[in-house]
Amino acid sequence: MYDLVIIGAGPAGLTTSIYASCFKLKHLVVAETIGGQLLLAPDILNYPGFTNIAGKELADKMLTQAKMRGGEFLADRVVAITKNSDQTGFLVKDMSANVYETRAVVLASGTERRKLQVPGEMEYTGKGVHYCATCEKQDFDDKICAVVGGANSAVGAAVELAQAAQKVYILYRGSELRGDPVWLEQITNHPKITVLYNTVIIEITGDGERLTSIKLLTNGANSSELKVDKLFIEIGGVPGTALVTQLGVKMDPGGYIQVNERLESSVPGIFAAGDLVTHEYSIEQISTAVGLGARAGASVFAYLKKIKAPSVWGSSQIPR
Repeated sequence: MYDLVIIGAGPAGLTTSIYASCFKLKHLVVAETIGGQLLLAPDILNYPGFTNIAGKELADKMLTQAKMRGGEFLADRVVAITKNSDQTGFLVKDMSANVYETRAVVLASGTERRKLQVPGEMEYTGKGVHYCATCEKQDFDDKICAVVGGANSAVGAAVELAQAAQKVYILYRGSELRGDPVWLEQITNHPKITVLYNTVIIEITGDGERLTSIKLLTNGANSSELKVDKLFIEIGGVPGTALVTQLGVKMDPGGYIQVNERLESSVPGIFAAGDLVTHEYSIEQISTAVGLGARAGASVFAYLKKIKAPSVWGSSQIPR
């Protein structure tokens, strides 16, 4: 019997593990890969404490700390979560058919960034193709950038990149951007930003080492090629919530898990942290995920105290 099973090992899941260890909770972290969306970020410039750090390096540091604290890790995929026989906890099943009993679960599997699914995309991911402008923004003086998308994330990314880039293109398949007025006002007549409507990318090309250009199709007929140095795909993500739908966990209209300020879902004992929680609490940034992971660890401890779980009843106060 575990006190806690954490599903996912991105920044939210790893931080939850660190705090669970601080609270002396017996816990298991189950994830196919360590790092989550961090692995898509070759250079992170906005994480406190580091002027710049590669996403994989930051993930490795978090993992080392979590293991040193006492976290137990399993490289596998969770395929089912069900209530246990006496309805006091949960059974977590992995792909290898192993079943782990736990009093609480923290879902921290994050979101998977939507892909364009075009030739060259995977080849040049991290080599000019990125999925988070805020994470990757560097000195783009004299650089040409393109942003794919038409909602707030894409429009906001274009405005942010235009602070340093020579030129920024917004490529949108629709005929009218869907961003909030505050963002749309900032790109109107912006000298560095050009919006290409009814335009999709059909291929991403490069020299084998770096992205050099993208091939476009406009109005379904006109093809062209655009030279770019960086391409940011800002078309949203898909939350990994399929595991808990059978438990009756409530979702918001976007498919994200609804939680309260303690990160409790609508099902007692099921918590969520990181990118898959409703956006009232998450803005899909590493620092936000870390904060939510810390809160999740503290909330699970409080929950286990409330139900008088034997392993934590009488434990010390929140560590400082």
